[in-house]
Amino acid sequence: MCWTSYDIYDQQKIEYLNLRANNQYRVVEGKYSELIAIKHKILKNTSDSNKVNIYQNSIVLYILDTAIEQHISLQRLSIKNGHVSIDGIGVSDDACRKFIAILQQRLSGMECHGTVKADKGIYTFHMDGSKREHHSTNQQDTNDRSPVGDSN
Repeated sequence: MCWTSYDIYDQQKIEYLNLRANNQYRVVEGKYSELIAIKHKILKNTSDSNKVNIYQNSIVLYILDTAIEQHISLQRLSIKNGHVSIDGIGVSDDACRKFIAILQQRLSGMECHGTVKADKGIYTFHMDGSKREHHSTNQQDTNDRSPVGDSN
């Protein structure tokens, strides 16, 4: 029984070392490490005098976590003056739409809309979001709506 357990351990160790030697694995591990380093750097910024940046940093962290969970590759992420703009690539049309829908639902206080395009099997998307403005009058909204989800 003991030899069998050692053989299994030895086999798993070889598989692990082979995985670590794989170039694709090293690239993914490096990118993941970079994201974690950015996340930790952002989390260190907890100064009371810098609430706006903390809010923006929270948005960045949420977007990065959601992108990782949904297997989305972010090509561009911009947050400035309460406006968010994201360009990315997903594994499918559904994955892109789900990512946008999650952000529309979870970025409270922001109105988000996005579009998804497919070109030769590559799915790209663009999403914009901005802080909702509360009007006291019943003005009609003239903004174009995206075919992706609901902006509430």
